[in-house]
Formats: sequence, structure tokens, C-alpha cells
Amino acid sequence: PYIKHKYIYTKNIGVKMLEQVVTKKDNRLEVVKWLTSAKELGLTQGLTVMPKKVFYKYVPKSRYVADGKVYRHLTKDELERANSRLVHLINKLVLKNAYKRDGKKLVAVASIEGDNSSCVDLHTHFLLQKPDSYTSDDFHKQIVKAIELSGEFEMSNPNYRSDKDSEDKMYRYKVEEITEGWSGYITKKIDKLELNRLYFY
Repeated sequence: PYIKHKYIYTKNIGVKMLEQVVTKKDNRLEVVKWLTSAKELGLTQGLTVMPKKVFYKYVPKSRYVADGKVYRHLTKDELERANSRLVHLINKLVLKNAYKRDGKKLVAVASIEGDNSSCVDLHTHFLLQKPDSYTSDDFHKQIVKAIELSGEFEMSNPNYRSDKDSEDKMYRYKVEEITEGWSGYITKKIDKLELNRLYFY
């Protein structure tokens, strides 16, 4: 089946990619090919975030629900909106006035994975552009600050045990410089998923 032409623009990094596709299969292939060159396009940073559960309802207090509050996972639509707000905060903290006054934005690509009905909860992988004016450490600090300010994503892992777990299990988010396998990881399920789980900011 034919779909509307899709245009992918990458601003601020001197790269503009325009791909015209007519089938969903071709669309997936083009996106995979585009993302495999992520580092050349300036998308050098990877971020994974887990959304917090939200209040659902009150139930009678018990040994299992001490405060009587029941929480639920975010829906995909809710996570999409939370992701957009997080990208907004990252732009605000990293680009400052250039974002607020001039409308400049970092290039960001996100992929939502999971379905809340299996062993994999909904979560998001981001590929992010880092400005040349930032070191990786300084950029990562701003990303972590954005996650904290959003209040919508998990920070620490409540199940972490210092005597048993490695330090990378201490947090529910992960921010790092991407390796060659990162873009492959973010696209590994594209052949099985519709592109409505992939987002360009």
C-alpha cells in the first residue's frame, strides 16, 4: 500500500537527508540505513530511559498495598508525550538562549520498545546530537539534570544491591557515547514494528 512521502531533515549538523519512499518496507529499510550512519550524522550520544508508573486508583490497604495506592505503567501515547517533554528540557538546558530565542534544536531520534504486557516494560532509546562546545561528561550531566527535572522517568533502581550488583545496575537510565552497535540496537526490531515507534525531533 502507498503512503505519503516522508521527509527526514537533520538540522544544525550541516546534513540534510531527503528520502522519498512509497512502501512501508522501503521506509523501514531507509530508516535502518540512515541510522547506521548515526555517528557521521552527529548523533553520537545514546540515552535509555524508563518511565515512572503513575497513580491509578485507591484500594483497601493490605500487606501488599500498604498505602492503598495502585500504580500503572504509562501507555504508549503517554510515553510519547513524556519523551517530547524530555527532549524539550534537554534542548533548554544544553542550548539555552539559542533554543529559547533562536529556535535551534538538537537532533534527536527515539525508539519506543516494550508493550507492558510481556516481560519488557515500555521504555525509550534515544540517539542524541552533542554540540562540539560540550565535552561528553558535561553533556551527560545536562542530560541527567533534564531527566531529574522532568520527574517522569526513573532515576535509581530500587532493587539495586551494592553487595551483589555492578554499578551500572544502580540507575534506571543510561547515557553514554554510542558505539557502532548502538544504532543497530535501536533499529533491531524495525522489521517487526511499525514506524510509529520511531520518532524524529
